[in-house]
Amino acid sequence: MCTKAHCYIIPPYLLEKLAKHGNRSCKRALNDTGRIAERRRSSLNNLLLRNQAEGSGERFVYDSQNQFEQRMKLVRQEGQDPVEDESVNNAYDTSGFVRKYFQETFGLNSIDGNGLDIISNVHYGEAYNNAYWDGDEMTYGDGDGKEFTDFASAIDVVAHELVHGVTQFFANLEYQSQPGALNEHFSDVFGTIIKQKYLEQDIADADWLIGDSVVTEEFPGVAIRSMKAPGTANDFDTQPDHMDNYYNGMGDNQGVHINSGIPNKAFYLCCLEIGIDDCALIWFETLKALWRTSDFNDMVETLVSTAQQLISEDKVAQNAVEAISMSFSQVGLTPIVV
Repeated sequence: MCTKAHCYIIPPYLLEKLAKHGNRSCKRALNDTGRIAERRRSSLNNLLLRNQAEGSGERFVYDSQNQFEQRMKLVRQEGQDPVEDESVNNAYDTSGFVRKYFQETFGLNSIDGNGLDIISNVHYGEAYNNAYWDGDEMTYGDGDGKEFTDFASAIDVVAHELVHGVTQFFANLEYQSQPGALNEHFSDVFGTIIKQKYLEQDIADADWLIGDSVVTEEFPGVAIRSMKAPGTANDFDTQPDHMDNYYNGMGDNQGVHINSGIPNKAFYLCCLEIGIDDCALIWFETLKALWRTSDFNDMVETLVSTAQQLISEDKVAQNAVEAISMSFSQVGLTPIVV
């Protein structure tokens, strides 16, 4: 769970760098993180008290009317026609695509497997430079037009944040150090998978970038992160692509957004070997098998055992274990295969 920091698409350290370069909207977004993180902690503390009645995963989109409040005005809900506000329609359509992907691919009933309604809030704050999952619902800023644009329009941003919800309900990965980096990793993994499905790309055509459609020409880079080449997405991108360069500092909740570049690169390499659909199934089944304090080695071992089981069921390529071993060895994580 993201218990010590909020699950934002734009990492706080990136907002800080942009704020230092004079972006006041990034400064305001950074200042808002603490208040929202407290809301998330409260939500997650009550996770086990949730009503477990089966739902249908309906969509509800609210307009925050440029206030720093959620659920101010309900403007569209499941089955209703599009409205004039494109941000509303974007949030409705993209969240629906994510829901459909998990339903059709894994038989998942909404993001919790139990039909949780998907709540979206658009036009949050003024020129708000972020989007986040708070344990209950999604919230999107419009961007300031200088560094970032409408976050609800980006399928990979929407998928990334909603997958924080999937991780919350199925793996409960704590949000610090390596478990936190895995939390971010799984969101990036399914963010890029769903983006490729949405854009009808294959792995050769895809750019493997996260958040490239929400950055402007003035932004100092091409995206927020790169799965293919961690550390190259923007001027402030310090993601390593190998354990030799692992970040051991205390910033970024001990590197949750930074060190996720290591397994991200391995995922990209594995997709080149066995394809994105086989990787999607292996990674999803692995996510469900992880636990709160799982680290990188735990995930790699679980990936291998999961792949072995899926191979025996003839659900993934016969060379899946070799592909995983090779891919993670290239980033300094060599699994033990028995």
